[in-house]
Amino acid sequence: MTLKSQKYYDHHNDQPIDLDRDGCSLSNWHEQYGKAQFARHPKGFLVFLSPDELEACDEYSVSDPYSVETNLDSEFHKRRIECTVELIKDAMQATQGMPRILDLGCGQGHITGRIREAYPNAEISALDYSVSAIEYAVDHFPQIAFDVANVYKLPYASSYFDIVVCNNLWEHVPDPLSLLNTISKIIKPLGFLIISTPSRYRLENLIRVMRGKSVTFVSNLHVTEYSVGQVFEQCRYGGYKVTRVLNKPLKLSRTKAKVAHMVFSWMIALTGSHNQLEETIFYLAQRTGGLQKT
Repeated sequence: MTLKSQKYYDHHNDQPIDLDRDGCSLSNWHEQYGKAQFARHPKGFLVFLSPDELEACDEYSVSDPYSVETNLDSEFHKRRIECTVELIKDAMQATQGMPRILDLGCGQGHITGRIREAYPNAEISALDYSVSAIEYAVDHFPQIAFDVANVYKLPYASSYFDIVVCNNLWEHVPDPLSLLNTISKIIKPLGFLIISTPSRYRLENLIRVMRGKSVTFVSNLHVTEYSVGQVFEQCRYGGYKVTRVLNKPLKLSRTKAKVAHMVFSWMIALTGSHNQLEETIFYLAQRTGGLQKT
């Protein structure tokens, strides 16, 4: 007897994934790739990356390049967790039954674990590109279903998830519109997408521009960083409507920074711009069933 999964789906071949028949052990993945649809890691999670991708994409193989665990109690990560949990709460108010939440680009699962603590009755799944990250995650957060896959090739069934979280993922992908298209395959027709990403024209960069300097990125690991308007337009073009922008300012320690923040805030309000001055902006967007791309 075989078990066909309601959760996992092979969109390339347009068929459900049979968890008993369609996989192989990770040790046999090189030989079985192309025949098997996934590999099962010794720790139990599923791997959908090709054998060639496994080592090339394992950015956590030495350590966490983003140092999340060591800085989890920082003001930045506290705000990150608080805002994500708050937007999930907003989305859940429009969700019927037990919500299904997917955390894309979950890393070692620290933020996913906090989501689980906040919403223990939700069905929570998480995915990352790094096998080493997920090896860590399944050991530390065993109540969450983790997978390894490419975010452009999500191995989940159509309309399976109510809420998809992209927490500081947007700035790492070269083609967010293709990512939106992929997410639309696995999110429900009126499902919610949560995006957190650095604001290109945050206070620091606006000051740099006023001084005739170019903008800087928060991290050299970022492909690029977007303005608030660009994220709005990406969502609109991809068939989503931004319903809320969450902006909880971090405390400013320097007097000059406080004055600059006040001045720019006044200018933004005066012009009616939707730009935000904080380093990271949080968006809640609902799928509208608009433009669908092949």
